Amino acid sequence: MKRNRNSIIILILFTSIFFQNVEAQRYLELALYSQNKNIITGKNDEPKINVFLPKTSNGVAVIACPGGGYSGLQIANEGNSFAQYFNEQGIALIVLKYRLPNGIHDIPLADAEQAMRMIKENATEWHINKEKIGIMGASAGGHLASTLATHFTVDTRPCFQILLYPVITMKSDFTNTGSRKALLGEKPVEELVEYYSNELHVTPTTPQAFIVLSDNDKVVFPQNSISYYQALQKNGVNTELHIYPTGGHGWGISNNFKYKTQWTDALRCWLNAIQKQ
Repeated sequence: MKRNRNSIIILILFTSIFFQNVEAQRYLELALYSQNKNIITGKNDEPKINVFLPKTSNGVAVIACPGGGYSGLQIANEGNSFAQYFNEQGIALIVLKYRLPNGIHDIPLADAEQAMRMIKENATEWHINKEKIGIMGASAGGHLASTLATHFTVDTRPCFQILLYPVITMKSDFTNTGSRKALLGEKPVEELVEYYSNELHVTPTTPQAFIVLSDNDKVVFPQNSISYYQALQKNGVNTELHIYPTGGHGWGISNNFKYKTQWTDALRCWLNAIQKQ
């Protein structure tokens, strides 16, 4: 009987601690636009943000743009699953469910810009420093993140960019053809190809970057990240590049990726330095 009583007490304590941890993280799901815009794409016509706020904020926030080739969204693996990792560092995570372009190129960028503005509008309530909001993206989401990082306006500039095995270029030599077709259409004009080849638009004002990928990625060629890194370096932009020998594509924050501990620890150190800037 005494053993059972002790077991019950332990269970109660464990349950209490568990729910304290759950309640420590505030979760919000918000429409990206207060009134539904004239949505002209037939896919994902309800853009929104999933907001994960830490119990104790250090002021830093990350907007996550999941990948999916601009024809789908890997919300879980390349978005929501990062909540614990960022929140335990005191960092807010905002996962962007952006509209898919369906050949209408300016739709995803408009949603990323709106997400930045929305976070800034709520910065005080969410305990976020407006000057420490970064953008993160994986695969095609990395293209969206790097597009905002190279085509920002005064009110939408990210403080930093985190790119996981990103699509960077729209040029045919080493772009991801599926992402290019979904974003720009079957036969895009050269002007749009140039505009969305983000390695061509890096300047000294481009936000600092953390880039991570696998050398054996056959879906998005490593040359995307390498050319972007070279452009960042040429313009004096603080950049950290990590290339791991294996892993392929699409690992997100999965435990199945052999180098998860290495890259997440490296990112943690990098973010800690940003917090202190």
